[in-house]
Amino acid sequence: MGASGSGDAARAVLKRRRLEHPYAIPAFPGAQGLWLIRVGEADPLGYIRTRAVQGGHVFDVYAHCRDDAGGRPWLFTAPSFNAGVAWAVQHSDEILALIARSTPEPDVWPPPQ
Repeated sequence: MGASGSGDAARAVLKRRRLEHPYAIPAFPGAQGLWLIRVGEADPLGYIRTRAVQGGHVFDVYAHCRDDAGGRPWLFTAPSFNAGVAWAVQHSDEILALIARSTPEPDVWPPPQ
């Protein structure tokens, strides 16, 4: 028993380009699916996470802080990776205000090596 078929689906997945943006840093080396949004040396704005939906993926943006329940506040769902990062950068003033009035993020950034 084993897999059968031409292997086209596997090749398509392996050939897919890694998502990159100058303001999105993988949450840890080699990671895909979770990025920290940070402009230059400034404090992080938040995270962008990919989520599978029927027919593709969407990208959820979260603030770099914790809400009253201890979770990261969801901010926006974007149809593409670049749109999610751009939205966070364009709304940085509002995001920084939310961070200032919320519980600080307990996770250290950058992560210890």
